[in-house]
Amino acid sequence: MSVTKDKRTNLWKFRTYITDSLGNRKQHQRSGFKTKKEALKAEQNFIKEHANSCDMTFGELWNIYEKHIKLKLKYNSYRTIKNRIETHALPYFKDYKLSKIDSCTYTNWQAELEDAGYSYKYKSSLHGAIRTMLNYGIKFYGLKNNIASSVGNFSKRNEIPKEHTIWTHEEFKKFINVVDNDMYKLFFETLFYTGLRLGECLALNWNDLKGNYIIVNKTLTRNIKNGKKTVNSPKTATSYRKVKISNYLLNRLKEYKEKCHKYVEFENGWYIFGNINPLSTTTVERKKNKYCKLAQVKQIKIHDFRHSHASQLLSSGVPITAISQRLGHSDIEMTLNTYSHMLQTDEDKVIDVLDNLNYE
Repeated sequence: MSVTKDKRTNLWKFRTYITDSLGNRKQHQRSGFKTKKEALKAEQNFIKEHANSCDMTFGELWNIYEKHIKLKLKYNSYRTIKNRIETHALPYFKDYKLSKIDSCTYTNWQAELEDAGYSYKYKSSLHGAIRTMLNYGIKFYGLKNNIASSVGNFSKRNEIPKEHTIWTHEEFKKFINVVDNDMYKLFFETLFYTGLRLGECLALNWNDLKGNYIIVNKTLTRNIKNGKKTVNSPKTATSYRKVKISNYLLNRLKEYKEKCHKYVEFENGWYIFGNINPLSTTTVERKKNKYCKLAQVKQIKIHDFRHSHASQLLSSGVPITAISQRLGHSDIEMTLNTYSHMLQTDEDKVIDVLDNLNYE
């Protein structure tokens, strides 16, 4: 640190060194002060201001944060975040000093994503990943504010509600009536009558059947990197749940379990759908496509069994709060965002209620 007078301009300047969050010692210089006192005060203010500030770039913070989430997150979640950050955020922000990313810069980046036509869900997920990374920078590397939080999420005003392909109960009955394998028939019935996610259903073992409840406490995932199937904890904390099942489905499960008892080595730890090893997702998909053709019903995705389940409950007047809990959504807003287009008001019912009001 030093304060000197520039003989050429007759003005004072200071020169000091600041160590950034990565441990790099960098020189900083300011000039143009009329007196030595002004230069000393400016130097003190500069040191104070930058003592705990983050001097790294977006790319430098990402290199550190990427290693952090690789250890903390499930592999598939880590890969999703890594892919989105490196595809959409890093090319734009990589060399920006974190302290120099202002609202205008971040908004311009959001505008580019808007123009690219990505869904709100995709953009929102990317924004959330950046926000979480910057919070990490605030907690550990002296970043003073989170520009992603300050600017806010992408707007939903131009988002067109996504229409899910679903089956009515009549369509499902046509489908299930052509399924000629008892295990696959029970599997598809369980999907349709419980709304379980595919991985949750494949991970079920006989210990998870408690009375007339299915205990959801794990999910089967496929590692993107090596293709191996592993049983992990559920998607979110609220995915841990008890799903009550109908007497019909309960009896079907009990009947199928009795058939499984014919195997000498049978154990309650066996997978309900697959026995020693769980069914393969690709095999399930292939079987579903085959039976759709046989039944001459429209093709739907496996996840659409879940949407069909929710649709049946909504159309029968089941409260959205009960449906949200049954599906294991993190909050009711997620349920409303997913199924709000199914909550179309029946105008005739509205008028019937109004006509029956007793006006004095």
